[in-house]
Amino acid sequence: MPANLVYGVFPFIFLLFFFLPFQQKPSSQQQVLPYARKVVDTLSAPSMHGRGYVADGHLKAANFIASEFQRLGLQSFGNGFFQEFEVSVNTFPTEVEVIHKGQSLKAGREFLVGPCSQTIHGTFPLLSLSKKEILDASLLLRKLQTASGKILVIDQTLFAQATPEEKQKLQETMEFLKHFKNNPATAITFLTTDKLSWHVAQQPCETPQLIIKKGVLPGQADSLELHIENKHLNKLNTQNVIGLVKGKNPEKGVIAYSAHYDHLGRMGENTYFPGANDNASGVAMLLSLARHYAKPENKPEQDMLFMAFGAEELGLLGSKHFVENPLLPLEEIDFLLNLDITGTGDEGIKVVNGTVFEEQFQRLQALNEEHQLLPKVSARGEACNSDHCLFYEAGVPSFFIYTLGGIQAYHDIDDKAATLPLTEFEDLFTLLTLFTKSPAQQ
Repeated sequence: MPANLVYGVFPFIFLLFFFLPFQQKPSSQQQVLPYARKVVDTLSAPSMHGRGYVADGHLKAANFIASEFQRLGLQSFGNGFFQEFEVSVNTFPTEVEVIHKGQSLKAGREFLVGPCSQTIHGTFPLLSLSKKEILDASLLLRKLQTASGKILVIDQTLFAQATPEEKQKLQETMEFLKHFKNNPATAITFLTTDKLSWHVAQQPCETPQLIIKKGVLPGQADSLELHIENKHLNKLNTQNVIGLVKGKNPEKGVIAYSAHYDHLGRMGENTYFPGANDNASGVAMLLSLARHYAKPENKPEQDMLFMAFGAEELGLLGSKHFVENPLLPLEEIDFLLNLDITGTGDEGIKVVNGTVFEEQFQRLQALNEEHQLLPKVSARGEACNSDHCLFYEAGVPSFFIYTLGGIQAYHDIDDKAATLPLTEFEDLFTLLTLFTKSPAQQ
């Protein structure tokens, strides 16, 4: 090839290869990530108080989502975007302190308060249970006779090499002691080497509980000072946030997207659980999709329903309320896509109900391969582990999609916006927009 032709063709080839990857991505992906990051940052900020039930965190998060629905131009089903319902929840709004010999343990890092704990104040001696006493009911009851005014200590690491039967017995003993109405012990402490993961409880239980990292307390520790203040909220008003984007042909049915916005809230005045991946990331995807379809140039064929559920962490209560009190007939929903934990994706996504709705799942896989988006799209069977469950049980075809790989922060104080990579967020967004063009007809 002549030299002048080489020099003339090379810049063209270079530009072709430089721009080709960007041209392969559908245009719907433009400016998705900056908006999503703003949503995650907002919902995970200290001002949202972990989106729980201390300092109205749940309401502040719901107000933010409703304001975005309003700004984007979604339609409501009445005077506003809220669908209200009542819950009961155990909270810790003020004091949560564990002290050993004048040294305060670090909440969320070195200990957790059991979510169903009641108020307790004072200094109490420790009483350890041996492995034999945990496994033998008669020995356990005999030991409990000496437990009055003391904190029972169960070292879960004693069962690291235990048989499955012994581990099952440990769990049964732990549950028994948590709910034993005549438990003479003042509190129970569980020692663990596992990551400290918190939860939310609807009701207080009989005996206050602590989960403490093994090694935090010295071997000769003989007492703990506790200052824990619980507040049980009965019949608290909370809400789902529901909006609609009208399609070109509403008679074709409805495509629904859902994501829960609530999280674990606060454990005392100084510790909160940001919930960036669980599930500010899912709400960011929900709002990104609403933002996309609300634009006139992206008007969908079918109506698009966007549901941000409350009280998922309390037992799927928000989605349960919607299914029992639907704002539109459930039979009009052609397909539901529930988004819960969408902040990573290094190893692709998992699709719950992928083995149930095989045709739709195969289409999802085919679209992913065609557009070279996610590393992997893998199927899972039925699992009642997020808000899709109540819809699926009511006969609504549904997937629950979550990302795989990357950071492992979950239900802990490290699930922060600053460390959430949103690795495959844009590619998942693109895949969802491609899939929802006609998921039920494939």
